[in-house]
Amino acid sequence: MAYINFKEEVSAAKDQLNHRRSNNEALYKEIIKDKTIIDVIPSEKYSFKTFEGKVFNNERTQDEGKFSEFTGLNIVCSIFKGCKFYNIKFKNCTFIGCKFKECDFGGGGVIFEDCTFLLEKIKKEPSLNKKDNLSCEFDNCKIYSKFLSCDITYLILRNCNFKDTSFELSDMSNTIIIDSYMKRTNFADVDLSGAKIVNTYLVDFEFNDKLKTKVNEKTFIDKIKPREKTKNEYEGLYMVYETIADKFKENNLSNNFGEYYYICKNFQRKSLDTLRAKVLSFIYFATCGYGERMLHPLITSLILVLLFAILYILVGLDIEGETIIYLLGIGLPKSFSQFVKQFNETLNLSCGIFAGLGMITAGPTPAAYMLSNVEMVLGVIMMGIGIGTITRKLVR
Repeated sequence: MAYINFKEEVSAAKDQLNHRRSNNEALYKEIIKDKTIIDVIPSEKYSFKTFEGKVFNNERTQDEGKFSEFTGLNIVCSIFKGCKFYNIKFKNCTFIGCKFKECDFGGGGVIFEDCTFLLEKIKKEPSLNKKDNLSCEFDNCKIYSKFLSCDITYLILRNCNFKDTSFELSDMSNTIIIDSYMKRTNFADVDLSGAKIVNTYLVDFEFNDKLKTKVNEKTFIDKIKPREKTKNEYEGLYMVYETIADKFKENNLSNNFGEYYYICKNFQRKSLDTLRAKVLSFIYFATCGYGERMLHPLITSLILVLLFAILYILVGLDIEGETIIYLLGIGLPKSFSQFVKQFNETLNLSCGIFAGLGMITAGPTPAAYMLSNVEMVLGVIMMGIGIGTITRKLVR
């Protein structure tokens, strides 16, 4: 079964980002040139302007009930650079081709309710079955916000710092979040179909659904690169990946679930306290890759066969009546070709015992009987684990 190729997915996401930004820039210039190609009536106060260093509302921290409300605005092709949005509620507003650069959505936070950040079509012929998908961009912004019942399809969030931000009942399909930091971010009943979260550090990443957040095969969440490499960090990353894996499982995407589950268990192993727990987790990893890696049983079996072959030639091996015990200096080879012949016999013996096929010309000495019994038991166990792992993947 194919695994997620993270390197390929990241490259595809970056290509998609570049294409989307080029598309946005081209449409932006068309609208600036001819304002009649859009169907909405732009707000005269906030559209087609560049705001730099402007403070919207005030810089105090206020309770949600005291937020200033902006209702029913159509904000078109404006650039906000270094602006501060504090204690504001945007309700039923439309943002078309807007760019937010180095902006701060802080104070008590900013609420976007029933807002749209996408223009699907412009008045341009031919228009049949064509979607222009002009989206908005947030670049290097600090975001403490709530997106409630919003359409943020195709939105670009780049180099952003999210803190205590919530996405609820919103369409986030094909949204790209890249090179960002997300702390205590909550998703509730959103559509993440085709969404990409790339090179973003996630802390306390949660899904608090009453219904179900939707993901699909094109939804991609990149690997998180550890920063501190401490037990607490590994434990946090383990919980994040467990949350992601469970969400794919809930959407019946078993292969995606398996990949994130595998990463989750690797971080969990690094966060374990006791040596016993770490050893058991490593055995689970080595024997079957936590049930997600079909090659692990094969690789482990080959290592065991080779290990026991070495033990036999060291402890006691009988080749057609000739006893060989390297540890006692008995039967040591006089040439390299003789060593190759002896090792070939011990390797053949190890393979036969591991697979339960028996012995041919070589056999263990009485001193090595215990080794052969242990190897035979391990062979039976590994065969069962290998079949189980393959079956688990094939059933999916």
